Amino acid sequence: MRTDPEAEQATESVPRLTEVIARRLAADPTVTVDVAAAVLQALGTESPDRAMEFDDSGIFLRSIRVRGFRGIGQEATLNLPPGPGLTLVVGRNGSGKSSFAEAAELAFTGGNRRWDGRSAAWREGWRNLHEPDATRIELELLTAGSDSELTIAKEWAPGTNLGAARWTEQRPPAPPTDFDADRWSALLELYRPFLSYSELGALVDGKPSDLFDALHQLLGLDELTSAQERIRTRRLELERVVRDSRQARLGLVATLESVADSRAVRVAALLRPAQPDLTAIGREVFGSADDPSGRAGLRAIVRLAIPSGAEVEAVARRLEECATVLARDSTADAEADLRVLGLLSRARDHVVASGACACPVCGRGDLDDAWANDADDSIAALTARVDALATARAELHSAVRAARALPEHVPSELDFDPGYPPTVDTTAVRRAWSDWAALTSADYTAQLPDRLRCAHARLVDELDLLQQGTRKELSRIDEVWSPLVPRLVGWLDGARQVAAQSGVLRTVRRAEDWLKSATAGLRGERMAPLETTARWVWHSLRQQSNVELGAIKLQGNAGTARRVLLDVTVDDVDGAALGVMSQGELHALGLSLFLPRATVEQSPFRFVMIDDPVQAMDPAKVDGLARVLAVVAWTRQVIVFTHDERLAEAVRRMELDACVLEVQRRERSVVEIRMASDPVRRYLDDARSLLKTPQLPQAIADELVATCCRSAVEAASLARVRRNLLAEGMDHREVERYVEGAHTTRAMVALAVMGVSGRVDDLNKHLAREGKWVVDALRDATAGAHVPIERSMRDLIADTEKFVAWLRR
Repeated sequence: MRTDPEAEQATESVPRLTEVIARRLAADPTVTVDVAAAVLQALGTESPDRAMEFDDSGIFLRSIRVRGFRGIGQEATLNLPPGPGLTLVVGRNGSGKSSFAEAAELAFTGGNRRWDGRSAAWREGWRNLHEPDATRIELELLTAGSDSELTIAKEWAPGTNLGAARWTEQRPPAPPTDFDADRWSALLELYRPFLSYSELGALVDGKPSDLFDALHQLLGLDELTSAQERIRTRRLELERVVRDSRQARLGLVATLESVADSRAVRVAALLRPAQPDLTAIGREVFGSADDPSGRAGLRAIVRLAIPSGAEVEAVARRLEECATVLARDSTADAEADLRVLGLLSRARDHVVASGACACPVCGRGDLDDAWANDADDSIAALTARVDALATARAELHSAVRAARALPEHVPSELDFDPGYPPTVDTTAVRRAWSDWAALTSADYTAQLPDRLRCAHARLVDELDLLQQGTRKELSRIDEVWSPLVPRLVGWLDGARQVAAQSGVLRTVRRAEDWLKSATAGLRGERMAPLETTARWVWHSLRQQSNVELGAIKLQGNAGTARRVLLDVTVDDVDGAALGVMSQGELHALGLSLFLPRATVEQSPFRFVMIDDPVQAMDPAKVDGLARVLAVVAWTRQVIVFTHDERLAEAVRRMELDACVLEVQRRERSVVEIRMASDPVRRYLDDARSLLKTPQLPQAIADELVATCCRSAVEAASLARVRRNLLAEGMDHREVERYVEGAHTTRAMVALAVMGVSGRVDDLNKHLAREGKWVVDALRDATAGAHVPIERSMRDLIADTEKFVAWLRR
């Protein structure tokens, strides 16, 4: 099996992106641990290869069955060789060939690029006029795996619109299920295997960002784009917080400068530097956050209360009244009687406690019961005489206690507080209150009532002045400072967060710069194989063109202008691609960009379908196109629809392996498909032509005829090998390994008829079951290319044709 180095380079597997990034981070000595962690976190857990999420691969087209769609009326089936190879579907305009291509695209993708942007009238003619009520598209596929058969179908009920189809997929013998468009859509967008004529130009002259995004995604870098966007978003969020904090700080400074408040002045001074002292600001702000400017203390001062003037006057008058009564009742006789009453009362208590005894005063008389009785009479008489004086003294003592109870100690609210504004000075009130409080221990004097009155009046005046000033200060605070405190507290919280995340912002910025650089490097590395293939395709197609395609570069990043730069020179002079290229050259360039995208190794689609790529191409480019398609067909199923006979003619002329199917449309949209040419037919036709060439010596003619017969057998065997092994679910790469291992004609036939477990030595025994003629035909076809055989070449051709027909069953 032939291989093309440039084609192999284009299909090398792409390493897992997260592994590549992790290795590069580890190998870069300038990358710190936090930067590496930020990059890997931005990458997240997404799969770097979205094709890995798709459980089907190695998809080939086996047939397209269409009924009642576009130019096809009654059901018609386009059978395709389901494996690598080139198939040309030819037919004149209006034959219905493009209807097969559009039907396949519609059934696969749910849409048709050829119709995009067209008027409604263009889309309304999708039903066939001769079969308007029975519209169905069915695609038979072969996939890798044990369940290799897959059918995708779209069917419309009569009268329904284009979007109302029943879309199903089926793996026999299971019943059909709804087509899972979500499962297919990402892969069809990334590795789109369909290309129509209308898209050829659009690939180049469409929106610059569309081609950029498609190639960027194809290179497996869409996750890097997502990671860059995450890091960029995170950076913008952090920078926005910093910017908002700075603007809020400047706004606070401007506001505080207009406030006549000492604390506002201090906080404004702390806020002016670009990097303010948050700790100092916190002390200022949180010292008054719950009680801005000592507002609670100020309110406590306002709540301070002292006895009213009426209460103080009442106590003072009582003192004076009690003193007047006491002075009136306090005579010499009353005082003497009071003293005697005291002595008798104590002596009587002593007798009661100790019993009869001698008089402790004179020592001559006895204090006995008789004395006690006389003493009781005397005590009663004296008590009656001194009652007014005793009552007056008790009343005065009670009045003094009431006077002492009026003052209180100096309250703590009047203590010095540095948080109080200068307008709130408690010094005078503390002095007045101290004088007032001193009366709590004052003994009675005649001046006590006036001292009460004076101390109270002074305290009332000083406290009233203080409370008036305090109320004014509270009003000012409520109007000016208090509303600023929540703003300051909110800003301080944000500023602390900004300070805490300053390191994070630096890390994110470095991670973003590193990822941009890494993306550019990876983009260039992964673009190189596609660029090489695109340049090879262009070089093959440009035949006789003076336009040379150089580097293909992706310029831009997520969030910026994005485009694909095409390095084009005209006669070795730099030029702008679109400005200097003809329509045919633009189409050739479109193919150069499409084929590398559609044939990367990661694509699950092993087929590409191209509709009318030959238009606007000159004959030299058609020859180049044939060669390109033939090379791509070594590893892909390439299906080309064309009304231009030049491509089929070029394939025949250059003896390129291809299956040519001809589509004809008869009356009432009846479409027929017949085999126009395939490698087996071509070899047999060549053998017959050689047989009819009289100029050739007989021996040489016989050898060439046998060689053609052997090639026909090999081609038929190869087709059967691919058909059988792919149908068994074998991966196409494994199939190609078996094909490449079949080095002889007999080995290829053995692989075709006995499978991978068969042995070449058992081939004749296996073929003999069909008949001796099969053994003889294979023997003569292989031997006749080297030595003369005892059989006419005409019979060899007939038996070879019969043999390949048997192989195709």
